[in-house]
Amino acid sequence: MSLAKLTQTLTERRAEFVYEAARLAAIAANAPVIPLPWVDRERPFKEQFLKVIKRQCGLNRSESPEKLHADWVQAYLKMGWVYGEKYDPSRRTHPDIVPYYDLGQLERDKDAVFLALCEIARKYIYA
Repeated sequence: MSLAKLTQTLTERRAEFVYEAARLAAIAANAPVIPLPWVDRERPFKEQFLKVIKRQCGLNRSESPEKLHADWVQAYLKMGWVYGEKYDPSRRTHPDIVPYYDLGQLERDKDAVFLALCEIARKYIYA
């Protein structure tokens, strides 16, 4: 195991697990947007994601995919992303920057999988 892995905080370990597992689920579902590997994500994204995981593994976690999606949209808007028909990281456009009920079933399922992965991380990844 690398030294970096040994020095990760509990929240960092949980975040990497949730992110990579959700990424694998997107690949398996043949989703139109496949996120980059965790190690390749930019710092602002990782910082906001760590906050989400900390909240989702704590007492104030949300059980609503709709609420989590709305929070995700707000986080992306804060990072300078806008709606675009195609996912384009260089232009910061994303097709999922829409209200939850305008998402297709696959994207709504991804949100439910994300919630389930957060719950697994909360229960089974600990200090």
